[in-house]
Amino acid sequence: MPGRCWRAPDAIGFIPKLPSRIGKPYYALAAMHAALGGIAELGGLYILLAAGTTMLPEKFRIRRYKFWMRGVLILWWIVLFLGVATYARWYVPRR
Repeated sequence: MPGRCWRAPDAIGFIPKLPSRIGKPYYALAAMHAALGGIAELGGLYILLAAGTTMLPEKFRIRRYKFWMRGVLILWWIVLFLGVATYARWYVPRR
């Protein structure tokens, strides 16, 4: 969640332009990075709640921790790659 706070000013200028320009890689990379990053964050929080507390009812707790943790790890790696690609697309000058 802390990452969302310091990136919010960038998103404020970005979101209104998104629907009409989603087909351009410049915007599509950032939108995919944000969407998958949010899903990965929520997945990590769910695993934390399901594994470390008794706050969730028994039917919502997970039993196969390795499977879920590996899935979220793979998603984090994809988000990291998309973040690097977004940075390169936005800030690295083309020759």
